[in-house]
Amino acid sequence: MVWQANQADMASGMGSRINFFVGKGGVGKSTVSALAAICAAGAGKRTLLVSMDPAHNQGDIFCVAPGNTQRKVSRNLYLQEIDTDQWQKRYLEEIHSHIRKTYLYETAFNLQDHFNVLRFSPGLEEYAMAMAFEHVLENSSGMDMIMFDMAPTALSLRFFALPGITLAWLEQLLKLRRLICDKKKIVSRIKLGKREYETKDRVSEKLESLIERHTRLQERLAKGCAVNLVMNPDPLSLAETERIYKRLADIGIGVSCVVINKAGTKGAAPGIPAFAKGLKVTSLPVSGTPLIGMNALTSYAGDQAEALRVFYQDKDRGGTTMRA
Repeated sequence: MVWQANQADMASGMGSRINFFVGKGGVGKSTVSALAAICAAGAGKRTLLVSMDPAHNQGDIFCVAPGNTQRKVSRNLYLQEIDTDQWQKRYLEEIHSHIRKTYLYETAFNLQDHFNVLRFSPGLEEYAMAMAFEHVLENSSGMDMIMFDMAPTALSLRFFALPGITLAWLEQLLKLRRLICDKKKIVSRIKLGKREYETKDRVSEKLESLIERHTRLQERLAKGCAVNLVMNPDPLSLAETERIYKRLADIGIGVSCVVINKAGTKGAAPGIPAFAKGLKVTSLPVSGTPLIGMNALTSYAGDQAEALRVFYQDKDRGGTTMRA
């Protein structure tokens, strides 16, 4: 929990409209987010499409080499695929560095021996995703739109829940630390002449800093982003999408739009899902040709421009509900 981005980093991407595409594995999140990004770029908006899925396929969709940095794939359109392994390594390195600076007696407790175990610790993936998310914002101040193609359900939900869960832990840790400081009188006073200074507890300061940082992230995810649920018109997809919707509501994140991908599939359930009543709903029909490569994507996006416009033209989308 030592990872931290400063307020300037968080603010640097504030001018960009952020869309998350979330859903069950295999429903077409990557394709829908690619189509949305192409339409936004075609409308003159500088658009960054970011794959947060450890099993990337945006490079395959656009027929370009994968990369962990932003690269231009067409006019106004940029692509980035996050290397989650690299971000996990970076997170662990920051933990190690922080402990070495805070606890000079690290070697006395052989803490180094435990770092090989930390890479298997629960929650590491979502912390790495959060670091990558803020890094993208920090380096995307010139973008009008940022589209995040998210990981499958479980990891995405853990990412969205991360700030709230972490805040609950941090607040209790801070109370415990203050109690320890009081009981052991860790806070001492240093007298210099007639002036008196109180030494600060570095651990408490760090906890306070992390609380501020995760509070900003929680507010950003809840109020500054648009979450789009992608589903297929079949019972399994419908059931999981409804569970995602309810889980996001539990953690204070509203859904902006429900995307029914591959609409018109034989045997598909008709109409708008019951849970989506009152939400913005858009649908995309099954493509007659594989949506691979810029030509195929651009052609389909042009045909479905009206349905895709919802992702970059509505002004009040972050965390709001709109009528279908």
